[in-house]
Amino acid sequence: MTSTTYTSQPLYGGAIKGLIPKGWLDASNLRQIPDHQELYLSPTTLSTLIYEINEYVPDNTSQETLSKHGDLFASASAATSQSQDRETLDKAAILYHILDIHDNDNISKDTIRFTAPITSVGSRPGAGPGRVYTGRVELGSDKDTVICTFVVVRLEEQGSDLVVWGNVPVKEFASRGDQEGLRAEEGVVGGVVEGLVGSNGDDGLVVVEWDLFG
Repeated sequence: MTSTTYTSQPLYGGAIKGLIPKGWLDASNLRQIPDHQELYLSPTTLSTLIYEINEYVPDNTSQETLSKHGDLFASASAATSQSQDRETLDKAAILYHILDIHDNDNISKDTIRFTAPITSVGSRPGAGPGRVYTGRVELGSDKDTVICTFVVVRLEEQGSDLVVWGNVPVKEFASRGDQEGLRAEEGVVGGVVEGLVGSNGDDGLVVVEWDLFG
């Protein structure tokens, strides 16, 4: 099987530098995309890669998320307690973002399943003071499941959360019994996340122009 290569991609007019799998399509050439998003499409599957700049989730909202969704938070963070330290509040903020994109009124551990808990990876040079987290979650149920691998950079000073979602819909692979193809596609999307947070210096995820955040 041919290994996937990744290319550096200017985002938001070059204000941020990210990665995309080689050959993926810029959706803005096909349709209008919200200003806060950059959307890339696989040329061969229904998988997508979304970069978006969201408002920074404040601590009081994180605390509300902890209170309302304690069971989900336990699976999201692999934590047995809900202490109010910085990392816990950050993880609750990320859960808030996940709930925001969850296209299902049924919010439970059956429809939101964390297969890799939200994990702090500290910081990286290109993200300045941002606190960086990664994780993997399955959204939906049965054949309608979407596998989502994500990166969240919490930019408190800039009042923003920079979020990257790599989405793989299971249905197109399940319908033809292609488990090998599904695993390969997960690897393609997972490789973006690894490249964004695992590289140093000018590689991976880099904020070039901090004025983007106002």
